Amino acid sequence: MSIATRSDTGIYYESKGSGKAIVFAHGAGGNAAIWFNQVAHFSTDYQCVAFDHRCFARTPSDPKFVTVHNFRDDLLAILDDLGIQQAHLVGQSMGGFTALRTALDSPDRVASLTMSCTPGGIVNPNPSPAMRALTSADGRDTQGVKATMSKATQAKPELMQLYESINNFNTEFSWDKLGTLLGRQDVVQLEQLGEIKCPTLFISGEEDPLFPPELLSSYVPHFPNAKIEVVKDAGHSPYFEQPQIFNHLLRQHIVQASR
Repeated sequence: MSIATRSDTGIYYESKGSGKAIVFAHGAGGNAAIWFNQVAHFSTDYQCVAFDHRCFARTPSDPKFVTVHNFRDDLLAILDDLGIQQAHLVGQSMGGFTALRTALDSPDRVASLTMSCTPGGIVNPNPSPAMRALTSADGRDTQGVKATMSKATQAKPELMQLYESINNFNTEFSWDKLGTLLGRQDVVQLEQLGEIKCPTLFISGEEDPLFPPELLSSYVPHFPNAKIEVVKDAGHSPYFEQPQIFNHLLRQHIVQASR
């Protein structure tokens, strides 16, 4: 374990392997531990970095500092702490906000961008009913997040229990703490997406009720170099529900971006 020091807190992160760096930014249902399938797979060839966002697991924070710009600066502090000049960024759901903001504001630090089940703060005038319900939930209840899994995943009690157990590490998290994450001025407009020059991959779960494939597909034409892949038998968390397919798609993307 390591800590990247910020003025108000320390950002917990883990690094394993060597080579070109891949940084994994988790969603609101997880923390660094949720990337176990990816770290095990990629650390034989790459330096894999996973961290806890503010207010999640081992990174404490005053909720007022839970903002997308602090998330960006936390990620950059980790890169600086490790001496990494440029990395492939992978953002799941909330973590996509971190990854996209970093790609917009520090493009020289980003080799490629992978947006997993996330609009990353891109304007979304019509949030899905499931998204409205989840963000209005109270406390730390995991039932709303678990309900975003595919039917195939929900039929595997051992996977559902594992997801819940990892989520329970987030002792400081509650849904209301995300209220400061994205201010009106932070919403990414479609015309800004032309600034993202690095290769970009959207990975979508076919059964994702929060950010359906149709929504993510609508963003792709606004990027100079982007595409989308839809994973069957996956809901909002294909990296967890279908890790072999997710890892294959991510590896292809990173290899192509490195050419």
